Amino acid sequence: MIARMRQPLLPPTPARAMPRGLDPDDASRWLPLLAGGMAFACFLPYPAMAIGNATAIQLGNVITAVMVLPVLMMSWSRRPFFLYPMLMMPLALSALWVAASGRGDAMVSLKTMIAWGISAIAMLAAQLWSPRYSLAMLTGMALATLLHTAVGAWQFYAFSTGGAFPMLELYENVSFLSVKENADIIARYIQRPFGLFPEPSAMTSSLAPWVLFWVAELLGLVKLRTAPAPWQRKLFALAAAGALALMLVSRSGHSALTVLALLGFVVIWLTRARATVRTSIIFTAGLGIILPAVLWAATWAMADRLGGASELGNSSWEDRANSLWLGLQLMVSGDFWTILLGMGPGMTAVAIYESARLEAVWSVILSYGYDTGIIGMLVLFGTGLYLLKTWQVAGRGVVFMGFAAVWLLGVTLTTSYEQLLPQWLALGWMTVWPMICKPGEEPASEVSEIAVRRFPRRDPGARTDQHPNPRGSQ
Repeated sequence: MIARMRQPLLPPTPARAMPRGLDPDDASRWLPLLAGGMAFACFLPYPAMAIGNATAIQLGNVITAVMVLPVLMMSWSRRPFFLYPMLMMPLALSALWVAASGRGDAMVSLKTMIAWGISAIAMLAAQLWSPRYSLAMLTGMALATLLHTAVGAWQFYAFSTGGAFPMLELYENVSFLSVKENADIIARYIQRPFGLFPEPSAMTSSLAPWVLFWVAELLGLVKLRTAPAPWQRKLFALAAAGALALMLVSRSGHSALTVLALLGFVVIWLTRARATVRTSIIFTAGLGIILPAVLWAATWAMADRLGGASELGNSSWEDRANSLWLGLQLMVSGDFWTILLGMGPGMTAVAIYESARLEAVWSVILSYGYDTGIIGMLVLFGTGLYLLKTWQVAGRGVVFMGFAAVWLLGVTLTTSYEQLLPQWLALGWMTVWPMICKPGEEPASEVSEIAVRRFPRRDPGARTDQHPNPRGSQ
């Protein structure tokens, strides 16, 4: 007997997407607004309430903490909620080791562990709410992105005309490098807009994955289980265009991979699109106007970041590379317990500053690995395997692969701020991707759609005398 292999991560039916008592039919219409508001708040790291000298609570932290409370009252079976405690376990073990051994500041380790825990709650919120309210969350993200774009345009104008840093009073968050203390340097010399984020690298690493997703949805390369309304598609297009423009003028190296991924999406769309007048006009405009403009802007933006002839120099890339290498050296040169449990939450940054006067390890993932040692790296490896399995269940789509690659570049080489909630939303989004998007890639032409309806795909191992699987293709 030939039977269908059981697949993990089965997309839940609408009745299973939310715990009992929170179903929209029983609850109300305000849940989509709440989910959209949560996503909007997660994209705004300012302002925040300070707790200590280097930790602050954002509005997004408060909202996500409230929104994940239903997780405590529902089953975790076949759900990715276990990733949160799994990621927190190495941090807790390392913090306990620092306190027991007395080799570091136990209070710093405890505060760093708490900061990680509060920020990672956004991943749980995405896992819980995005399967049913993905459109509401994408809408909230798009609105916040347009706000960043408007502020970034204001900054770009002020910098180019010799003006002061605009809206400086909003940038209150001790978790990040102080914008207020460096406002004059940013406005006069750096002149790189970044919206309402703490710096250009934080901005690009937060926005880049969602730019790819919005463009892929507009091109039909990925299909949401709930189709967006026409006004939402226009909103996504505006947000993607605005975010890409802001990333280019910010001259962040992360923009290069994002542009390459977008070009790949466009090529895939052109190979699948119908040969109509509309497609021909889009192709001509894209090849003759949009593509040259984007490539010119990307070349201009990257010139002083990747080249050697620049008044800004290339010190930031040098410092990033030095911090990553020095952090690894400090961990592997320790004793057995340091290699196994790491240097302790927050202790790698302290050691790097004392030895080389570098502010931090410019990487979220590697900082986590150096702080938690082999145990933490094994957890990171397990998380990567889980994402790989999710990608396979989702149909091995190129959109998922591009989204994950851009996200991974951001948290590995672009920024060191684990407090950036859009990055945690993206991680949670990927873990429930099959519940948000339809499996596989939808046909791009009307002829293909007719062919699929007339000649549906059959499972080679399924018997033809049986009714089709009521759950559909997994």
